[in-house]
Amino acid sequence: MKKSILYILGIGLLYLTSCYKDKGNYDYVDVPPPVVTNLDTLYNVTAGDSLIIAPKVALAAGNDDYICEWKFYIPGDTGALEYEMKELRIVFGLGANRYPGLLRITDQNTGMKYFYNFTVVGKTEFTQGTLVFSDNGDHSTLSFIKPDGTVQAGIFEAINRKQLAGGASQLLHLQNRNYMNVLTAYWLISKDDPDGGVQIDANTLQELKTLRAHFYEPPATINVGQMYSHPFGTINGIINDQLYIGSQETAPFATYYGYFGAQVNGKYAMHQSYVHNIAENPYGGYYLAFEKDKHYFMRFTNNTFMDTTYELGPTKLDSAFNPKDLGMDLIHMTRFSDEEIYALCDSSGLLKELKFSVEFNNGGTVFHASSMRDFVKPELISAATLWATSPIGVIYFSSNDKVYRYNPLNEEVVALTTDFNGKAVSLLKVQDNGNLLIVGVEGSIYYLDISVGHQGDMKDKIDGIPGQPKDIFVRLN
Repeated sequence: MKKSILYILGIGLLYLTSCYKDKGNYDYVDVPPPVVTNLDTLYNVTAGDSLIIAPKVALAAGNDDYICEWKFYIPGDTGALEYEMKELRIVFGLGANRYPGLLRITDQNTGMKYFYNFTVVGKTEFTQGTLVFSDNGDHSTLSFIKPDGTVQAGIFEAINRKQLAGGASQLLHLQNRNYMNVLTAYWLISKDDPDGGVQIDANTLQELKTLRAHFYEPPATINVGQMYSHPFGTINGIINDQLYIGSQETAPFATYYGYFGAQVNGKYAMHQSYVHNIAENPYGGYYLAFEKDKHYFMRFTNNTFMDTTYELGPTKLDSAFNPKDLGMDLIHMTRFSDEEIYALCDSSGLLKELKFSVEFNNGGTVFHASSMRDFVKPELISAATLWATSPIGVIYFSSNDKVYRYNPLNEEVVALTTDFNGKAVSLLKVQDNGNLLIVGVEGSIYYLDISVGHQGDMKDKIDGIPGQPKDIFVRLN
């Protein structure tokens, strides 16, 4: 027995000695990857056109013994489109969207696989251009301005074979920056529409559903006030004088994403003019609104009505007015930042300009009522006045057929240079980081230069717009 054990130990020692002497002197061959050219990371293609991707592949072996496998991932779908061909040559049949792609090259000489990522952006004829939503008497009209300036008037009627209800009010876009960041749809809100408005596909302009169908349980009447597009691809705002928040509990591509449930609960009636910081804080921002019947400022936070549960600032500089009992009617409110908010109010026929700031983030509850003064040009303000806020700290407003720039820091009011031929202004919208002002009057859209050193010089004008433009959306891609 002992001899057997010794024999086994001896064999083991010989084996270990052999391993020790084997210093790993193997011949390794470094296989270089293929050299791939003529392959981009981004491809733009119009639906229905050919998509051709023809990479040049040079293998280390010097031959063309390789396989190309192509895969397109479809957003909101667990599946993918797959092709096997050295040059991808297909008719692009997907809709307008961003499609992540993957090319897998297999070198059949070695069996090695190599992977290359790219993106295909599908487009339609409406992927680039401008939509104009107009009030045209007894009905509303949607027009499309092509990049070359050609106007396709009445495009909604032409595609959907029906008219939109009258009272064009807002054109809202749906684009979820947290999910593909792709524009998917628009809302056309009309005051005279008993269903509130319609949603249309952003790429085909075909009607998808009504606003009434966007509720889990719709109210008997739907009177839509001022709404806005949330950064996560929903719409929020005033319906029946109450605040409604589009749901975000489901996946962005799910059927009920963005639907309205019940209004934010509470006893209040919102004025149409309100401010918020949702663009900076989409997960937990605040709304500062005005109770139009009881005449005071109220707040909402985290989808909760907080009413006047805020404190006034601690110093005399914070007590220029009482926001919890203002005793005035609100005309318009605008926000540049939490530190600089303005409100124009009617105090028994006298126009008062209020300046204030708030600390409503991160659990803050402080309202600083900084100043109150007479508005410098009350004769220019009427019920028809339109307002547009520039990010550079000035406000543009209309007065009949004129547009003015107002600087609240020095109370300077300057009339813009462009003349609108006596037509009342129906649309004001600041674009391009405060460098461009879009003005609408009956039949026309004006593009004004409001960059530094310019006083509203006309850069371009588009005629042939039916009715009075009320809202506009410029789509770049």
